[in-house]
Order: sequence, then structure tokens, then C-alpha cells
Amino acid sequence: MSSYLITRAEPADIAAIARLFTESFLSSVLHHCGGRLPKPQAMEDVFSLVYAAEPEAALIAKDETGRLIGYCFAPVRIERLWRKAITGGHLIKWAWRWLTGQYGFGLHPVKIIILNKLAFLRSAATPGKAANARILSVAVAADARGRGIASALMAEADAYFRQQQARRVRLEVRPDNHSAIRVYEKLGYYSGGTTYDSQGPWLIMFKDFS
Repeated sequence: MSSYLITRAEPADIAAIARLFTESFLSSVLHHCGGRLPKPQAMEDVFSLVYAAEPEAALIAKDETGRLIGYCFAPVRIERLWRKAITGGHLIKWAWRWLTGQYGFGLHPVKIIILNKLAFLRSAATPGKAANARILSVAVAADARGRGIASALMAEADAYFRQQQARRVRLEVRPDNHSAIRVYEKLGYYSGGTTYDSQGPWLIMFKDFS
């Protein structure tokens, strides 16, 4: 079995992270983008913002050839993301690129994305469901699954959470993603309710740190 290395991402890794996200969550990407794949720039811009908001929270796995085979974004200061989107000029850049056709989708996907994000924001503000530390996204390449890479990435995220003195971590997962749920439960996450977007329900899971 080949080895892999868990490390922190660099800006040069963003394009590969965006590709892996698209491959791993293809049905969701197609749903949000009107049934067709967006141009690569769209996903790269999203992950560039997430990275810029908290670079130390971006964890990746690479195989012995240097190929990116997994990632995990685990911010402890989620409010930085929204501030960075505004103060860093990301929203203006996104609007310009969308208007000039650089993302490859029209107005309807934008409405879906905005409504879904508002639903998540409402859920995150609900008493008993709040947690500033988050597992925003985690994925492993299809040909690298079953080797414990997701668990290794999230264990590294746990170390970061403890270092930053996070008290509670939240993530969302589709209820029918049983393999992921099993991984999260083994890592100490527990069910904490449900939220919804335009594709259906999400199971909310939490992990507490003393």
C-alpha cells in the first residue's frame, strides 16, 4: 500500500483542491450550476477565499508522487470567511467574473447558492446548533479511499482545534452518506439535528472539546 503525507495547503494547491471537490461532489455542483459544470475558475475562486481567510486551517494529503489525494478545511474562526469575502474584494471579483462569463453559469444558479447559504446561516445561528469551529469540506480521491486518509486529515484538524482551544466543532453530511457518518462517529462526532437546502436534508454533527 502506497504512503501519503498530511500537510498544510499552499496557494499552488488550490486548483487541485477545486478539481477534487468537483469530482467528489459532482451531483451537488451540477445542481447548483444549472445542470452543467462551471468553468474551473468558479471553484478555484471559492477555495481561494476559504484558504485566504484561514490558511492554517487548510489541510491536504498527497501521495508519494506529490498528487493531491485529499483535503480538509477546518477553520476555527468562521467569521473571518465572511469578513474576508467583503474586505478582501472577493465579492466584487466574483460579480465581475460572473457578469463577464468567466464562471460559465447564469442567474438561476446564483439564486440557488444564495438561498442555500442563507439557510445554513440561519441554522448556524439557531440556539444549540452554533459552533464557530467547522469542518467546512473534506474529500478524498476515489482511487485513494479506504486507506484512512479522511480520518488522518480530520485527526490533524482535531490537533488544530485543540491548539486553537476550540470548544465545539460542527459539520454537515448528507444522511444517506453512511460511510462518512461512520467515520465521523468513530472520531467522536454525534448527531445534533437537521438542516435543509435545495437538495434536501443535511445531518448536523458536533464534536465537543473540553
